[in-house]
Amino acid sequence: MPPLIETVHSTLAHCATVPQALALVSLPGTTLASASAARRYVRTTARSWGLPPDTVGALELISGEIAANALKHSASRSITVALSHTGLMAVVGVIDEGRGRATVAGAPSPDQEGGRGLLIVDALSTGWGQRHVCGGLLVWAEVDTPDVTPCDDAARFRPLP
Repeated sequence: MPPLIETVHSTLAHCATVPQALALVSLPGTTLASASAARRYVRTTARSWGLPPDTVGALELISGEIAANALKHSASRSITVALSHTGLMAVVGVIDEGRGRATVAGAPSPDQEGGRGLLIVDALSTGWGQRHVCGGLLVWAEVDTPDVTPCDDAARFRPLP
């Protein structure tokens, strides 16, 4: 299976329903600036799908935390950010080239600067997980959404008969 197809398949394999929308972007793994690029990409894409602001905000924060972990801990040359929407939930995932595991180490001390990323992911998502795919690690999180059909502007603005 070609790497891109395998990435898409692996990212969506845990979803119970077929996505109505899917977006992927590959970012450099050698700079922490890719975490903010991942947040911007997810925010812009989720907004373009018409997702509510609360959902967009949660997806943006989650993607930044997952991407930052991948960038800090995997020594990847690149990361792939995937976002899908099914109508009932949105799923964001980050695939890196690492062979490690994403772990929640418990609550950090108040003066500790790091260690809260996966706690934030856990608090904002309805579920999250990880699996080894494509020679790397996929960390994904789900966020429930209202029943919104992506890109349904035409339906919303259709003239009345």
